[in-house]
Amino acid sequence: MTTDGADALAARDARRAVTSRTAVLPGAGPSALDALAAARVLVVGAGGLGSPVLTLLAGAGLGRITIVDHDVVDASNLARQTLFSLADVDRPKAEVAAARVRGVDPVVEVVPLAEHFRPEHVTGHDVVVDAADSVEVTRAVSDACARAGVPFVWGTVLGYDGQVSVFHDAAPEPVDFHDLHPDALPDEGSCARDGVLPALCGAVGSVMAAQVTALVAGLGEPLLGRVLTVDARRWRWTESPLRRGPGSRRPEALALPEPARVSPAGLAAWLDDPARRVVLVDVRTEEELATGIVPGSVRPTDLDPAAGTAAGDPTLVVVCASGGRATAWARAAADVGRDAVVLDGGITAWRHEGRPTTDRSASD
Repeated sequence: MTTDGADALAARDARRAVTSRTAVLPGAGPSALDALAAARVLVVGAGGLGSPVLTLLAGAGLGRITIVDHDVVDASNLARQTLFSLADVDRPKAEVAAARVRGVDPVVEVVPLAEHFRPEHVTGHDVVVDAADSVEVTRAVSDACARAGVPFVWGTVLGYDGQVSVFHDAAPEPVDFHDLHPDALPDEGSCARDGVLPALCGAVGSVMAAQVTALVAGLGEPLLGRVLTVDARRWRWTESPLRRGPGSRRPEALALPEPARVSPAGLAAWLDDPARRVVLVDVRTEEELATGIVPGSVRPTDLDPAAGTAAGDPTLVVVCASGGRATAWARAAADVGRDAVVLDGGITAWRHEGRPTTDRSASD
């Protein structure tokens, strides 16, 4: 036997071992394993929810898993994003997650995409898992899946609260995310600002992974038309029906202003230019600020209320962990006539390029 043949045989044996407990489930057997082996699953987000989803799907015997996540690993992720370790800090989450999945099942095809979600990512997949935990991303996923006729699994966590459901616009009784949230609202709250119980991510992510195997291979009944809610203060799970009523509507696109952005290299050039005046505004939490700041940064509470509202004012550059909260702050600033530029990728991207940070106390 050739080396390639021996490797292929070993890989098949490894997969049989990984899926052996699934194979003996009542109602499973070879037909379920075949369905799983033919399935192509897209997972959007490899963070707090994506980590348990991918951990469990890694051994499900799937044919292909595509992982989309633009972010890199940060030390603050490790308590709840169990795919990663300290050795992975500053590495792209999609690529680290892909390596972990391959380490479980050598047969599964894994495609890591270190980029933001785009509607065309849905093409060629049988099921989509929305683990990005962002209302804006979920609306984009919902619309893309509706156009493609593909079901998607959705989950969210914040603080002690979580929800899971399955949406499918092409089902006999169609339902999608817009039926649950018909009003187009921007993202509100974040794990960095409001916190999240790490175990809640694992609990909700596990249910999300189970929805994939239910949809693909009939292993259980998917939560289509049902929303499962968990209160982790008391660990109480409740279920609510969700139907598309005759007055169901799709929200008008939310016209959110898109702030200007500057790359870490661009910001470094601005800071080195004596003719350019820049004020750095760090909108992260006190705990995050304690891990280090871009030199010269100030908190929003230290900022002159009129800064950035007049011609000739210094350029306001807003900094957060990866850009999301800075974007929200810049949008709110624009509403009151204040111009602000977002550091693209946040302080995570700044550090990833090896640029300096300083202790917060040195700037106080």
